[in-house]
Amino acid sequence: MTFISHAIEVALTRLTEELIANHTHRADTVVCAQGTFYRTEVRLVPIKANELAQHLAE
Repeated sequence: MTFISHAIEVALTRLTEELIANHTHRADTVVCAQGTFYRTEVRLVPIKANELAQHLAE
C-alpha cells in the first residue's frame, strides 16, 4: 500500500462516504493540479475484514 498523507486519506474517506450515500461505487472526473489537467477515477471494491491485512501489505 502506498503512503498517502493524512489529508488525502481524510478526503478519500469523505469521497467514499459520499459515493456510498449516493448508492454508487464509482466516480470519474477531470481535476487540475499545478496547472496540469488529470482524468481521475475512483472505484470502490469492498473487502472482507479478515482480508484487510493482505491489502495493507500491497
